[in-house]
Amino acid sequence: MNLRNLVPALALAAVTAAPAMAVDQAPAVSFAGWVDTILNFSDGDADADVDAPGTAKDETGATIGFSSTASLKAMWKVTDALSAKVNLWFDAGTADVNMREAYFAWALNDSVTWSMGKYIDHIGWISAEPTGLYTVNDSLIGYLGAYGNDVVGTSIGFAPKDSPFSGSFHIVNGYFTDSDAASVGVFGDRDPNRENTDLGFGLDLIFNFPEDKGSINLEFAYDINSGETASGLPANGDATAGNFGGDVFLVGLNATVTPVKPLMLGAEVIYLTYGESESAAGVDGADAADRLQFLLLGNYALETSVPMSITGMVQYVQVEFDAAAAPETESRLGVAAALLTNPLSSSNFGLNFEIGYFDIADADGTAGADSDGIEFSVEGLVTF
Repeated sequence: MNLRNLVPALALAAVTAAPAMAVDQAPAVSFAGWVDTILNFSDGDADADVDAPGTAKDETGATIGFSSTASLKAMWKVTDALSAKVNLWFDAGTADVNMREAYFAWALNDSVTWSMGKYIDHIGWISAEPTGLYTVNDSLIGYLGAYGNDVVGTSIGFAPKDSPFSGSFHIVNGYFTDSDAASVGVFGDRDPNRENTDLGFGLDLIFNFPEDKGSINLEFAYDINSGETASGLPANGDATAGNFGGDVFLVGLNATVTPVKPLMLGAEVIYLTYGESESAAGVDGADAADRLQFLLLGNYALETSVPMSITGMVQYVQVEFDAAAAPETESRLGVAAALLTNPLSSSNFGLNFEIGYFDIADADGTAGADSDGIEFSVEGLVTF
């Protein structure tokens, strides 16, 4: 399992060799993907009566059900210097196809790569894809929302040979507004609460420790005006539809350490702040807020006949809303333990188990909506 997807400019560095004179020939195309199926059981207590009105369903009772997601990727090498990638995601029960990635990467020389298109942004230690996770479920911190969204834009990545330093600079439609993950037309077609010329800017800096002992990663992201507003954060840690308001600034620091071969340790801290939004009519929207989140994770490979490892993870998120009348604080805590196995001794099939505890305070900013509980999951993950 790879820890995290690097930005496209670096992710394709392995297949974009040093530039050479282009020769007309059929591009070399390869395919990859995964199917992720999960059985989830959860049970918890909520302070408020949240039964669905007009129905017999007990919203406070236990929940059990299945989910299924898939990804299909196509990568092709156009020349020795130019490659491209498309990554399509499919969710069970929906007719929509989510295009997570569609970009090209051009190796300008041995160290610098230019990329443009749609791609998974550089923010965060947690992988966007299940193949890069050390647990079964998505992070409580959330991949989207505080980690930004998929972006459309351009980046310059640098990875000098024989140097421990690498990184990338990004200019995109924006990080923290859902609509920025879509294409922008010639005449704007942006969110009505922001200027058509508002953009987002990102910076990713990586230092690799000697002897493959790990790395440390410093990240920045800034949106001039995210446009849409937020009204609290749901239980999965993502922002509600519309995300943030006003300008948004994020700084993150994460590290991976492998002190001994069977043990991997990971840690992350992210601080995010956003200002008041203003509608097109000049009316103030959501109040400013600050968000602080961190995670600690350890994974240990067991010496067993069937390949397996165990993971322990702690995550915490705290959001302070600077409401003029009544400032509010939301928080959520997650603790999880997972067992990852390859019962067929194949790295292309994982049968994984996870048990976790969650504690949510003032979810969505609603008094009395506190909840806590446990969750158990079984995952079958297949890659090709």
